[in-house]
Amino acid sequence: MSVIDRPHRPHRPRMPQLLPTRSRRTHARRLGALSLGLLAALGGLSATASAASAPQAGHPQIHVGGFPTGMSLDPATDTVYVGNGTDNNLSLINGRTCNSVAVSGCGQHIVAVTAGTDPIGSVVDPSTNTIYAINASSGTVAVIQGGTCDAVNTTGCTNPPALIHIGAGPEFGALNPTTHTLYVANLDGNTVSVIDLRHCNAQNVTGCPQAVVGVVHSGPYPFAVAVDVPSNTVYVTNDGTDTVTVINGRTCNATTHAGCSHTSREFVGLGPGGIAVDQRTNTVYVADETSSDVSMFSGATCDSVNTSRCGLHAYRLVAGNGDRGIAVDDLTDSIYVANTSANTVLVFGGRACNGVVHTDCHFAVAHVGSSPRRVVVDEPTDTIYVSNANSDSVSMINGRTCNGTVSAGC
Repeated sequence: MSVIDRPHRPHRPRMPQLLPTRSRRTHARRLGALSLGLLAALGGLSATASAASAPQAGHPQIHVGGFPTGMSLDPATDTVYVGNGTDNNLSLINGRTCNSVAVSGCGQHIVAVTAGTDPIGSVVDPSTNTIYAINASSGTVAVIQGGTCDAVNTTGCTNPPALIHIGAGPEFGALNPTTHTLYVANLDGNTVSVIDLRHCNAQNVTGCPQAVVGVVHSGPYPFAVAVDVPSNTVYVTNDGTDTVTVINGRTCNATTHAGCSHTSREFVGLGPGGIAVDQRTNTVYVADETSSDVSMFSGATCDSVNTSRCGLHAYRLVAGNGDRGIAVDDLTDSIYVANTSANTVLVFGGRACNGVVHTDCHFAVAHVGSSPRRVVVDEPTDTIYVSNANSDSVSMINGRTCNGTVSAGC
């Protein structure tokens, strides 16, 4: 059963053995508070034991706000933005001075307001240096100016941002910079909002009140979103039906809405919660939390143009425990999967384990903080950042020594 990244997840009756939603969240936080949390401070760094029965986290951690989940990276400023669900703000990490090999800047505590409650996902648009923070409980997206709110320049971090009002219970989103379109999954509304960013960004917010230009009806509980830019395809995980909705971004974007009512489906594992696209192999990877596996299928035969194999069951790699967030490191063609229930990150290579080839799907395991949720890769420093919801921290894994081919540093 998925334990959602936000406080007020709707109850899913098909798995009645679990606690009600609010109780699950409270119970999870109590377990985190009772875990063996030895904080050995090095500036803002901590080495936190994840749980009494689990090995101690083997990678440095940064203290952030309460219940951190979604993260995004601004490549222009090398700033990592972390959504703090219970503090209603974003923590900012300087990727240049706080990474897997340099920790001098890990002690700084910078936050940005989101003018909403329970910020979960966030998306960076490098073309306008805008950060879009998704406020799950408010049903809004905050438009934050990255030029005046990053890890170095914080002058605008306390300014109330403009807001885009979207669907019910928004969770995560993804951007197509070519069409200037943001897609956000609305978990409580069973929809995906299509948002026009051309006049709603850090330089121009005049179009924010009318920014939602389309709505896609997805499967039950749409959760995570990924965009394959070359094929202009939008992939959305449906946690309620164990499928991925496939949207044609060519006909459903900021300027064209004709295709927003036409979608395809791909069947994956149980409780799909995370999704990422590997451009090298044109593979879509899906982290399936309930079945604790990683589904993978080829985008070449299931995208905006070719849907010939959409609707077939994806290949599933059974690995991890409570698979949730997932990210691809393009430098090493490695896939990192957060195992929420095991306090670990699963690492495997994409060259021989993808949507077409499954000849070598062996994996390594890295121990991180308590209840890891999301993963983001900073390629300039080859650092993998992992948010730990119950540790109120972010772990840093060295991608040079812990990847799909080298596991010595895992």
